[in-house]
This record gives sequence, C-alpha cells and structure tokens, in this order.
Amino acid sequence: MRGRKAVLQIGALLALFTASAASSSTLQQRMQLFHDGALRGFALAELPADGREIYTESDFEDLAATGANVVRVPIQLKKCKGCARYDPPEADIRYAERVLSRGERHGFRVVVVLLATPWGNESDYWDSESLTADIVGQWVQVALRLKGYAALQAYDLINEPVVPGASRESGLLQWHALASRIARGLRATDPDTPLMVEPVPWALPGSFWQSQPLALPGVVYSFHLYAPHEFTHQGLPGYAEARAYPGAGWDKARLAREMVEARKFASAHKVPMFVGEFSCVRWAPAGSCPRYLADAVALFEAEGWGWAYHCWRCYQGWDPEVPPQLPQDQRSGFLPEHRRADNPTLLLLKKAMERTLKSARP
Repeated sequence: MRGRKAVLQIGALLALFTASAASSSTLQQRMQLFHDGALRGFALAELPADGREIYTESDFEDLAATGANVVRVPIQLKKCKGCARYDPPEADIRYAERVLSRGERHGFRVVVVLLATPWGNESDYWDSESLTADIVGQWVQVALRLKGYAALQAYDLINEPVVPGASRESGLLQWHALASRIARGLRATDPDTPLMVEPVPWALPGSFWQSQPLALPGVVYSFHLYAPHEFTHQGLPGYAEARAYPGAGWDKARLAREMVEARKFASAHKVPMFVGEFSCVRWAPAGSCPRYLADAVALFEAEGWGWAYHCWRCYQGWDPEVPPQLPQDQRSGFLPEHRRADNPTLLLLKKAMERTLKSARP
C-alpha cells in the first residue's frame, strides 16, 4: 500500500509539474509575440446597447485578408446609477467568445479589454470598495469563460483609466493598487495569458512618467496615440478644423518626442510595449491622415512595438475603408456602402501588415 501510495503521489506531482510547465510555456510564447512586435491589427467596435453585434463572418474574413493577426475586443461593465455592483456582462462575453472562435478560424489573436462604465472623468469606482471588488470579481468570471481559447492573447485590465480629480501622484498610486489587485486575480485564474496595463490617465504615452511596473511576470504595457487631438479629432465635438499634417509644429520628430516616456519605461524595466489604439479622422485635409499614420507606424516598428489601428468597420470617421472626400454631412454612424478596398489608409495599413510574422497566427 505504501508503494502504491508513493507512486500515486509521484504521479500527482509529475502531473502538477507538467501542467505548470505547460502554463509557463504558453505564457512565454504569448509574451514573446509582444517582445517581437509581431502583432498588428485592429480594434473592434463595442457591442451596441441593443446587444446586436455589427459584424458578420464576412467582416472577419475581410479583416484576416488585410494581413491583420490581432484584434482588440471590449467587454463593458455597466450598472444602474448609484448601484454598488455591475451587471454581469453576459452579452459582451458571448461577443468576445464569438470573436475568439473567429480568431481560431481566420488566424488572428485577441486582446480582451475591460471598459468599466461610466468611464473617463465620470469614473465612479475609485472610492468604492464594492465596485473595485466587483471589477476584480467580474474579470475573474470573464477569464474563467475565455481562458480555454487558443486565440486568446492578453487581458487589458481597464481601458484608458482616469482617476477624476486626483493629483498625478495620487492617481498613479490608486491605479497601481487597483491594477495589482486585478492582475493577481487574473493570474490566479489564468496563468497562461499575458496581462496588459495602460497608464493613468487616459493611456497617454506621457503618462508612463513615474509609473511603476506590476510585480508580476507576463505583463505587457500599452498606450493610445491620438496626439495632437486638435489634428486627429478635428471636426468632432470640441475640436475645430481644419489642420494638416505635417503642420502647426507637428511632424515625425515631434511625434517621436510624444512617445519618449513610453520608450523610457519599456527600456528601463525591460518590458514589451503595445500600441492599443491609434487613428485620425478620415477627413483631415489633403492626405494628412495617411501621412500621419505612416509616420506613427514607422515609429512603432522602429521600437519593435505591435499595434492595433482604431478601428475595423466601426464609426465611419475612423473606418480605414471609407474615403476622405465624402460630404461633411456624412459624418455619423456607419457607411458600409462607401467602403473601398483601395482607400489610401487601408492600403497603408495592409502594406505594414505584410511584414507581420506568420508565426504570430494562432
């Protein structure tokens, strides 16, 4: 009996070691794609309030045909005003599951990102223990549902975190504490999947100044590039038009300086960086948008950073297939009937994706 018990104990230990080694290997493989800058693709639209996904199978076939090998899909946490818990995001989880299944069929990986609403300057969870605890709990439930998908590439903890009214130092401390808490919950639930962290506030590249990395393995860092907003958002509410690129003191060298803190952070801490969003409105004058995007992509690739353009077949102002010359009154919603495969923005992105490593596909 003793001999049989010893054999069983050894077998259990070997199984545990094998499972641990497999998890370590999977995490390392996924992290290596970030280190290699091998992931290039698109952000996807949020699931509409009515729960009806805007994408069809053919949308993902066309996406894969661009050469993209990664997408970024949001899961939204919503609640009633004044509530202390979020509603379970079942429809959003099913949306992410469909995207992950399509990723396995069409050869692209998936970064899942959490949007805790209200967000930005309206964020109301920072001083609420019940809400922050629920964010961690909801993330754990998401990971339990999604962790078995081969196309899963990373969990992006919170999209563009902002601590309303906080000083820079206080905001950094609050976000580091919450991000660490979320990360520990996710790592305990899913040891195979990298964790992605955006800096506070707004995931700006300059927000990496004085940021500290998380004390966990398998973490990648991310920022969003829309600088200067007066150019990338021209013609949208709050932003006048028109501004050309290069112009008004902005060119490739100035764009490079905008990313210096992200560059310093990645170098100092020897961590991979991923550009989770970048874009500019299609109606920027005289070919400015393709020039801006070409400079941005060249700078990302010089650093060895992967990226996701915002966004694939979503709001028509960001849609890379919609041409710039449409009338001014056609600036709302979606314009699928106007999409063109030869639009300069799409051609530019496709050319960059041709350099994507084939081994990055799931």
